[in-house]
Amino acid sequence: MVNSVLFEPLGIDASHIFPVDTSLSPSAAAADYLQKIQQHFEGRQLSFDLVLLGLGDNSHTASLFPFTNILHESEASVKAVFLPDQLLYRVSFTAPLINMAHRVAFLVYGAAKASAVKNVLEGVEDILHYPAQLIHSRNGALDWFLDTAAAAKLMK
Repeated sequence: MVNSVLFEPLGIDASHIFPVDTSLSPSAAAADYLQKIQQHFEGRQLSFDLVLLGLGDNSHTASLFPFTNILHESEASVKAVFLPDQLLYRVSFTAPLINMAHRVAFLVYGAAKASAVKNVLEGVEDILHYPAQLIHSRNGALDWFLDTAAAAKLMK
């Protein structure tokens, strides 16, 4: 779906698309993914032009979920994350890797996300409860694109 809706209409070259190899174990898939990215950057600093993120109603982004070990990662990397409540693994960029992007954008819509948006943007800093607070684009800009419903609980 992402290919047909986003990558193809924008003319994104297939060599710039890095799917996760889900045939591997979660930790091997994360290591393989990181290696592919490092090869693409050919020894240069890992710094994407744009990282596009969503926001879960529990204030997670990417697969940085509340109370998971990945929230404490200080290395710009790719890691496997186990979600005990869902009994599954995900593969995610660490916050330091996301933060190295030239531009980071959140796209958030719907009333179900309004509390999460408020907590992340205006709440007390608490990354264990609100992991999206970890995202601060160090090299560029951080943008939030919200519909009216998602922004409904923000201070006016």
